[in-house]
Amino acid sequence: MLSAVWLFYRQFWFFTNAVSWGGWLMAQVPLGDDLWLLFGPLFWLKLVTFGVVWYFMYTFSRQKYLFYQNMGHSVLRLFVGAFCLDILLFFSMLAFINWLIHV
Repeated sequence: MLSAVWLFYRQFWFFTNAVSWGGWLMAQVPLGDDLWLLFGPLFWLKLVTFGVVWYFMYTFSRQKYLFYQNMGHSVLRLFVGAFCLDILLFFSMLAFINWLIHV
């Protein structure tokens, strides 16, 4: 399952990460205690970004889902898995950057 989610996520990871890092930069790069206040808005930004990705992929690339459906994965499961993976990677990187700055 994880390899299918990773393969699916690689199709749009650049777009979702660019939007997330852009949101973090637009918030003037908060670190430390200010970073905790930004977790909620960044989560919602990621959720909206995934909604946009779903819309465009569902509208313009429906045939790509057939590959995953033939493997036994539903579209919902792929998007939920990719969203969890995206959240995990992005917030882990933010925590790592915060740790590097404060060391």
